Amino acid sequence: MPLPFNRALLGFMSVLSLSPAAVQASDLFFDDMPLVLTASRMAQSPLDAPVAVSIIDREMIKASGFTEIHELLRLVPGFLVADWPKGPPVVARHGLADAHDRRLKVMIDGRTVNRPLRGDTAWQDLPIRVEDIDRIEVVRGAHGAAYGVNAFDGVINIITRSPVTEDGYSLTTQAGQGGFTDVAFRSNGLTANGIDWRFSASRREAENFGPRFDDRTRVPTETETVRNTLVSFSATQQISANDEINLHLAVNEGSAERGNDLDLAEPLHDEDTRSQFFHLSWLRSLDADAELTLHLSHQSERVRAGWVRRTPPLVPIDMNTDGQRDELELQYTARLAPAWRMLIGAGVRRESVQSVHYLNADHALKGSSSQLFGTLTWDATTQLTLDMGATVEDHYFSGTLLSPRLSANYALSDTSAVRVSSGISYRSPSFFESSAEEVIRVGDKVKWVGVRTFDTVEPERVEHAEIGYVAHWREIGLGLDLRAFHERYSRYLDTRSCVIYQANCPPPANYEPFPHAFDRPPKQFRFVNSAALTRHGAEFSLDWRQPGVGRVIFSTAVIDIDAKAGASDGDFELSAPSTISSLLLIKEFASRWTASAGFYHHGDMYWLNDGDRVPDTRRLDLRLARSFGHPGSNNEFAIVAQSVNGRYPEFYERKYRHEPRVYLSLSLGW
Repeated sequence: MPLPFNRALLGFMSVLSLSPAAVQASDLFFDDMPLVLTASRMAQSPLDAPVAVSIIDREMIKASGFTEIHELLRLVPGFLVADWPKGPPVVARHGLADAHDRRLKVMIDGRTVNRPLRGDTAWQDLPIRVEDIDRIEVVRGAHGAAYGVNAFDGVINIITRSPVTEDGYSLTTQAGQGGFTDVAFRSNGLTANGIDWRFSASRREAENFGPRFDDRTRVPTETETVRNTLVSFSATQQISANDEINLHLAVNEGSAERGNDLDLAEPLHDEDTRSQFFHLSWLRSLDADAELTLHLSHQSERVRAGWVRRTPPLVPIDMNTDGQRDELELQYTARLAPAWRMLIGAGVRRESVQSVHYLNADHALKGSSSQLFGTLTWDATTQLTLDMGATVEDHYFSGTLLSPRLSANYALSDTSAVRVSSGISYRSPSFFESSAEEVIRVGDKVKWVGVRTFDTVEPERVEHAEIGYVAHWREIGLGLDLRAFHERYSRYLDTRSCVIYQANCPPPANYEPFPHAFDRPPKQFRFVNSAALTRHGAEFSLDWRQPGVGRVIFSTAVIDIDAKAGASDGDFELSAPSTISSLLLIKEFASRWTASAGFYHHGDMYWLNDGDRVPDTRRLDLRLARSFGHPGSNNEFAIVAQSVNGRYPEFYERKYRHEPRVYLSLSLGW
């Protein structure tokens, strides 16, 4: 049963009111200025970064109580997170999002993990756990100048914990409502020849959506129960005074039970997934200000799903897909002179996908891309820094694209700076958008058609500009980040429906539809470059921490979207809530107790395409934990209550509900 909101809040506030004994003093979070890696591919202070970057650190990850990676992005200013039972969870920045978050570039240690077919991210099938993450760096806006096409609406870089940071063994068990269970084991060691290594294995299961009915139509909606088994190995070795080698490989076997037995078109069925990757990197330090890095990676994912459509005639549905990506990237950084620093690099990527259902092809589609990227930073004065960056990419579908960026950072003091930045970024159509022919086939006959690509579509384009203020006052442990932005989109890719056989709406070859399809005009959807859009607004975030007092992380964003005449979707302007806010409170007490509370809110909005209206939503999470054992053992017992203020609609108001969940967690280390 859900926890009553007022009772839970009263109980939590009573914990906060406890008078702690003397708290051991520790260094302030801002004694050392935090460094970011993702802003320009070079380690730098947020005061010098050419774009706005948020950091989700280990303390925030633990205090949030989130057990899934996508949930952590609720802590980023302006980000929206939702789950639905027909596919992976979705993450968006400032609206303009549907069931497939294909406009955000997602990386693990700099390696792209977006799926080649749609360009989206299979968050629940990523071969990584929350406990593996050291921090997440999020670029809050387009950043094609550093990462090329598809770094179109933001960059999420999940940075994992090095094996050097841990030793010994650890075991974590979690269990709670909704059939939630999670068991994970980690082992760390050091070989005789100096190789630090980590092996981990885990098993997770949860019912995310139970059976229910659409509030208006009373049609049965989909259910979802997910299971994941993950095995991971990582190693690092300092092979010389100047050279370091890192290896990471992992496999995630997943199974999701989806559908509804009352639904004749999509009854209950299993969807089995397998995702795996191999990532090898070499870092060579040439001198104090120059280094060379090489990254080689391979990833593959497969989905095996199918069922028998029960509406006469009975037809087997094949939803199998396969995807693969191989990448090689070389990067060199150096200081050319005391005031000049540069980065230059090149990369090649090869991708392939295969799906009868989505592409109406029995063979794999393949494509290769290459890119050249660089950044030049000039300290023009002791206060003014100019940053010029660009990426030239030769994409297998969109041809040659240039994404430039120019920014200026002016230091107001040693602890604060103003940033002005502008650039142009692109998003190339995915395999599905460029070659879609979504069908149900019986033999060589097409019996049903969904989305198709009739004409050549062009890459999306965005012109982006921002002005920001960043401050990190070490003496009071306070960080501020303010940003105003304006983004102008053109050639925005979306779908339009049309009636088959009418003008400009031809059927696919061998089209012989199911007989009942003629009860109404048969429709299909096609990808088009929709009308232009503009999006503007402001963001504010605060991070304050004091030893013995606690930590407060607060963010809010205000957004407005304007769609030009001829837009393909009337909900574009409604897809961004007027405000998005988050608040995370962390407090340490005597006897090694820690309490935290997370509050997340967004205004009324619409998820596009597969989604729909979601009203003004508020969610409160609470966590209470106690550490025990010798210091450094990481032994901890915790109780977490998620959405204690009750269930709330998610992604589609009439269909899907996020249920409250209480779970217990026990971590042991030795």
